[in-house]
Amino acid sequence: MTPNDGNQSLDTMTPLELLTHLITCLELADGRMDFEEREAWADTLSDLFPDHNPERAVDILQSASQKILEQNSMERMQYASEICTALKSHYSDDDLSSKVYPKLESIAEADGMVLSSESEMLNAIKSSFGMASENPNNE
Repeated sequence: MTPNDGNQSLDTMTPLELLTHLITCLELADGRMDFEEREAWADTLSDLFPDHNPERAVDILQSASQKILEQNSMERMQYASEICTALKSHYSDDDLSSKVYPKLESIAEADGMVLSSESEMLNAIKSSFGMASENPNNE
């Protein structure tokens, strides 16, 4: 169960691993991971997992990036959906909508713009979390 095991089953991943894989799907939705997005990922982990090991987290991020870069956009969407399902066994619906999802939005906005591919990924994640997607806050 090392972070470099690209074929690790989602049901054996820790919440930190799952969230890192989900964030990586989001960050790579536009084909690249910006410095600001990576910093936002690190801040998110510090907020949600204050006792995590940053070096191990970077290993997980690198492993996730390697796996997700090999996927096309449809495979990434499917993988993100599967991760969301796995996260539901670790978080309540309220925690997903009030703690986790806002962090994902912040990460998508970290580089100053949310591209359509990132927006589509956020919508898919929102749907997978079971959150209402008809919230007209983005005008």
